Amino acid sequence: MLKYLKFSLAPLTIVTAIFFALLGGNYIWYFFIGFSSFIVIGDIIFGEDNSVDEYKYPLFLNLMLYLNLPLLVVLISVMISVIDSQSVTSFIGYCLTIGLMLGAFAVNVGHELTHRKNKKLDMFFGNWLQALCWDNVFAIEHVYGHHKHVGLFEDAATARRDEGILKFIVRSTFNEYKNAFQIEKNRLRRKEKSFFCIKNKFIIGISRSIIISLIIYFIGSSTALLCYLISAFISKILLETINYVEHYGLVRAKGRPVRARHSWNSNTFISSAFTFNLTRHSAHHEKAHLPYWKLKPYTEAPKMPFGYLATFFIALLFPWLYRKIMAKKLKDWDENYASDAEKQIIANSIS
Repeated sequence: MLKYLKFSLAPLTIVTAIFFALLGGNYIWYFFIGFSSFIVIGDIIFGEDNSVDEYKYPLFLNLMLYLNLPLLVVLISVMISVIDSQSVTSFIGYCLTIGLMLGAFAVNVGHELTHRKNKKLDMFFGNWLQALCWDNVFAIEHVYGHHKHVGLFEDAATARRDEGILKFIVRSTFNEYKNAFQIEKNRLRRKEKSFFCIKNKFIIGISRSIIISLIIYFIGSSTALLCYLISAFISKILLETINYVEHYGLVRAKGRPVRARHSWNSNTFISSAFTFNLTRHSAHHEKAHLPYWKLKPYTEAPKMPFGYLATFFIALLFPWLYRKIMAKKLKDWDENYASDAEKQIIANSIS
């Protein structure tokens, strides 16, 4: 039973966030600090989860994904109802909290679901979760771009060695939209359809986010809309920082298959449970078609220096320290993981 219940932590966390959001004032800060601390410290206390379990009830595991959309809508609705009466300090707390919830449970869950390209229900939930974050083209570029080009110089979401986090966020975001535009344009051309047709996923994605923003403005206020847009921006920073640490400095020879060594992996129990095994990133990139509960820990893959959230905070807040830590990790990767062709790519980039 525990192997199922651990994946209920995400929706239960949003329910808790809703409760603290209703209380208003500094209570929203208590939740934000408490939740962030629990993840970072929990990864240390509970250690790794290298279990490989069999699951007979995928309906429950999928339900834990679907619940995130209505719960996040409720959380945003609570924000709309209370934000006009909050202080500036509390306003910042709501932005950070909702941004963290969107980044952890909208972007990530949407990522899981939009990989299921042939399942309409999953794509519905996944696309609207992404739209909540104003990350409306992720399902196009990530699935058809990043997974194809991971580790290559042209990949938008693979951070290069010594690339600063801010430079990466700008480059990755710009190229995500540019690549998604081109991918969708090419798809429609193959189907002999105009780019400006009702089947255009690029335009549909952006339209979803615009619709959400307009609804928030009309049923709430300009303050509520500002809080929401800042929260969506924060969730985007969280996503791109996670992208940054998942593949930082890794390379792959063009035309060669994606292997476990092309992602930084992490098997910490708490982060794995809260992110639906996103931490098992090496397995996800090697077998992207698998649902999250079938991903294996790949203990032989290169490992992140810390748990997901701890690594995230270090990379975002102390980028110089992160690059220093990763310089040692990359040296080990070059010596013990890289193929001969990849070693040549690294040598050419240094010379």
